[in-house]
Amino acid sequence: MALHWQWDEKCGEATVLQKEGDGTETEYTVNLYTGNACLIMLYEREENGREVYSLWSFWSDKQHMKNCLGLNKKDGYTSNQYAGPFQRITAIRLNKAKCRYFKDIVPALAQAFEDLTIEIFTEE
Repeated sequence: MALHWQWDEKCGEATVLQKEGDGTETEYTVNLYTGNACLIMLYEREENGREVYSLWSFWSDKQHMKNCLGLNKKDGYTSNQYAGPFQRITAIRLNKAKCRYFKDIVPALAQAFEDLTIEIFTEE
C-alpha cells in the first residue's frame, strides 16, 4: 500500500526521546497525518537549506495500530515498539477535528503506555 497524505492536513505531533549509545538523550518531534491510513508519522527537518522528511512509522488500520502498540496478545503482538529502552514516545498531541481515528487512537495509547502525556486540542 502506498501511503498518501496532504501536507496541510497535519493532525498532531509526537515527542520522541532517543537514548544514544553514550547515554545522552535527544528529543525530537514527529508530525502526524491521517491520509489513507489510520496514522502516518513523519520526521520532518531541514537539511542543507531544504525541507526533507522520512517516514518514521505508520498504522495502516486499527488492527495494525494494536499490533504495533503490543495490544494484540492473542496473535503474539505483546511488545509496544514505541516504548523501547532506546527510543520511546513521551508525549502526543492530537487535533480532535482532523484525526479521523481519534476515538480509537486515544484509548489504545492509554492502554499501551505506562507513562505518556496525551494532549487533545481542536483546531480547524
